[in-house]
Amino acid sequence: MSAQTTATLKSVALLLGGALLWTGLCSAHEIPWHLGRVDGAQAAPSAINTANNQPGPHAVVVAVIDSGVIASHPSLEGRLLPGYDMISARTNLRKSRSSNFSPDERDAKCGERLLSNSFRTHGTEVASLIAGNGVDGVLGVNPAAKVVPVRLFGACATSRQDLMDAIAWAAGFPVKDVPDNPNPARIINLSLSGGFVTCGEDLQRLIQRVQDKNIFVVAAVGNTFHKPLQEPANCKGVISVGALDAQNRIAPYSALDPRTVVYAPGGGPALSGNDEWSVNKLKVASYESNFIGQDRPSAQYRGVGTSYAAPIVAGFISLWLSHKPEKTTADFLREIDRFSRPVEPVAACTSCVPRGLASAQDMNGS
Repeated sequence: MSAQTTATLKSVALLLGGALLWTGLCSAHEIPWHLGRVDGAQAAPSAINTANNQPGPHAVVVAVIDSGVIASHPSLEGRLLPGYDMISARTNLRKSRSSNFSPDERDAKCGERLLSNSFRTHGTEVASLIAGNGVDGVLGVNPAAKVVPVRLFGACATSRQDLMDAIAWAAGFPVKDVPDNPNPARIINLSLSGGFVTCGEDLQRLIQRVQDKNIFVVAAVGNTFHKPLQEPANCKGVISVGALDAQNRIAPYSALDPRTVVYAPGGGPALSGNDEWSVNKLKVASYESNFIGQDRPSAQYRGVGTSYAAPIVAGFISLWLSHKPEKTTADFLREIDRFSRPVEPVAACTSCVPRGLASAQDMNGS
């Protein structure tokens, strides 16, 4: 048994044994600032304060529709389920869909378009915010959640049909010429934006089918610098997520729209002061290149954007469902005041009443 596996099992034992004591894996000072504190110290103003809420007895599956996930990262060991590459052959450098959900290779090119490393590791980073196991201090909101990686974009541009197929497959619906998903998601995380300014009828119909199965859809509002929502965040029933800095202020890059359901930590430029949250970035599992160009796993405070705020909410909902598996999107919306705090409004949106995600003291409550 590897040292990493031993550490992960130790974490699970502590999770199931009572209070969240991340000793040996995530000590009190190593818990990422966006999760809050377990030692009574002052938490970041925008922290979601789940650090003292242990996962419940019910398993929760979260689909991450993104750039793919690098499964070998130590901070994701034991957290991933089989996924799928839903990029169709025309825009897939591998020439077909397959069960290989890893991203394109480093420095992959589609014609003259070069895949950036930050784009390539995006899905891995998003997954770690949901379900990171605590190795190297990368701790997900719900480290007991399971992630189904669904690859939607790579070096080449994606298509609307691929997005539709990815959502359908993640939800457990049949997709032509693709094996059925053996682990349909309870939550679908979409850390992407940029579709129509009005939700298309095709996408809205699909999302309604997904919701009819009591599946949550969480989507980033986009880094559009206070512009209105685009797809998929503007579709009815989607839990749209904007970004806050560590001081509980709406990030200037976040889309701004009264339809935004909730805001969560998304980071930004470093803040003045010596507080632990002054880094103002989210700690994620990522990869860097070593001196000979090979991938090397890393754990860094580098996550910035609404696409990082969305998995904070997806992880939060999975933590809630681990205690209350019968809950619905409508329940979450009804209880939003219980799960949020006021955020300072922005003058550019007088009709906005922004709420920032924050845990109720006992997520096992009614």
